[in-house]
Amino acid sequence: MVRSSEPEQVAVPGRCPEPRVKMPDRGTFLGVSWSAVQGAGNQIVAARLQCEPDRVRLAHLWRPFQHAPTRRNVIERMPAWIAEEARLAGHGLTIGFDFPLSLAETHLRQLGVLRQAISGPAALGRALAERYLPAGADVGAAAEAVRSELGRDQPRSTDCHRAVAPLPGKATALRRALFGIAALAAADVSFLPWDEPEAGKPTVVEVYPPHLPRSLAGICGYRDGDGQGRPALRAAVLRTLRSTARLRFEMEEAAEIVGDGTGATLDAVLGAVAAASAAQGAFHQVPRDVPRSEGWIYSIPDEPWRR
Repeated sequence: MVRSSEPEQVAVPGRCPEPRVKMPDRGTFLGVSWSAVQGAGNQIVAARLQCEPDRVRLAHLWRPFQHAPTRRNVIERMPAWIAEEARLAGHGLTIGFDFPLSLAETHLRQLGVLRQAISGPAALGRALAERYLPAGADVGAAAEAVRSELGRDQPRSTDCHRAVAPLPGKATALRRALFGIAALAAADVSFLPWDEPEAGKPTVVEVYPPHLPRSLAGICGYRDGDGQGRPALRAAVLRTLRSTARLRFEMEEAAEIVGDGTGATLDAVLGAVAAASAAQGAFHQVPRDVPRSEGWIYSIPDEPWRR
């Protein structure tokens, strides 16, 4: 009898099998890595995943607002961009944005916009824009005005569930949230978990890209200057996505992702994977005690290696 030259796989006591992330057999999923800095249009990165029965393909990696660099330009062009992406998808489109779609319930009460937040980001965005972003107003100044009313930052319930790390810098988190919510206010989409997914209409969810590397491989920092963040870790995250989520990509795309020390390009890919995985589970993730006004961060199932 001829024995195989490969060593036998011996089960190690106490060790879980390699994690697997269930992905949809079909559909188009976008991940958007957000920015609220001056000239944000040059910094926002999008990744498009095409899910097929035998693989998940990274179909496109680009900066969709590069020709609309200012924050005001991005707000004006967002609805048309989403509509065009929905047309190109031809069928169900889900987009994951990595900025908060709402604020903590305490802050919403302080601002007097709790009722609008319960209705969803569209109503909340209109209310905030009307008060803090009239024509010509600067997003940075608006964020400072909101912060002066609120005082210190307050995490949402979903931020605690997903272990969201506070962003450095005064009013940085508020600026991202205010800018993003205002940009989406006029979009014709279904916002989860406020709305039910609707056939023929794009679905928008909030994602938190760092949750995936932490849950899949125990990687807590992949950006340059972020703990142990370095190109080798970003490459390790890509290899993990290839084995756990069947993600396929070209070498040129891998080089771009690994070489981006800001992590924005990898964030866009991770956001798209999170949105697709949540869609595969029919978006049934929100704990019963999470306030409706605060929304939810969608992602892969927690601890997918435990199966």
